[in-house]
Amino acid sequence: MPKPEKAIYTTSLAGLRKAGPGYTRAYFGAEFCQWRLPGRAGLAGAIALAEGRGMSFTLVTPWVTDEGIRRLKALFRVLTGAGMKEAEVVVNDYGVLTLLREEFPGLAPVLGRLLVKRKCCPRIPGMLEGLPDAGREIYLHAGMEDPVAAGLIRGFGVKRVDMDVPLQGLAPDLKSAGLRGSVYTPYAYVTTTRHCPASFDGTGWQAFEGCRLKGCLKNVLSLTNPAHEARLLMRGNTQFVENRELPEGLAAMGIDRIVYMEDVP
Repeated sequence: MPKPEKAIYTTSLAGLRKAGPGYTRAYFGAEFCQWRLPGRAGLAGAIALAEGRGMSFTLVTPWVTDEGIRRLKALFRVLTGAGMKEAEVVVNDYGVLTLLREEFPGLAPVLGRLLVKRKCCPRIPGMLEGLPDAGREIYLHAGMEDPVAAGLIRGFGVKRVDMDVPLQGLAPDLKSAGLRGSVYTPYAYVTTTRHCPASFDGTGWQAFEGCRLKGCLKNVLSLTNPAHEARLLMRGNTQFVENRELPEGLAAMGIDRIVYMEDVP
């Protein structure tokens, strides 16, 4: 059985330069904040680095406002102009999915983990013991397995969906939905917000208009909750939980790519 494709996910050129051997694809960009997206020069540099190492390229994008759409159009033009084979865009906003279909059909859309709905609260593992088998099974699947949802995204040209491995595990059946899957490790997304603590300057939330503080680039907060044992990690506006255990039988689930994060994104 073939091994899963190995991808490295980084939000900086420095992180891409430090990536170890064995990766065949670079994930580069920002999932959770449009103000952390790279500029055109930064994206061009990342594409050149990946190409120089013989790696395919995936641009990771967040949910966006109208300003974010304008930024993404400029980045998509850079990616299209680079002429890389098998170039992908991870999409976490349905407006961006529409933009790709209408204006950039040459870029392959990948449904991001913000849009692949699944239960991700760290309290879930402690709740499962009291549930019947059918109830526990629900927490191992993703919403994109539903035939209606899968048909909708395939209509946008989506053939791949990206997912986390939450603390309770993961057991989707993507093959029956006509999709391929990727899993991220070791940081699983928990929740995100527009009210970013790293953008608050004492007078208001900058994140709506832009962000000059960029506190998220310097700090990762460690959070605890008496309701569960898991330690939450918070980068800017988004919380994660660390989970280094990958489920067995990935190929049977339709998962053929593992996306490795060397830091909290």
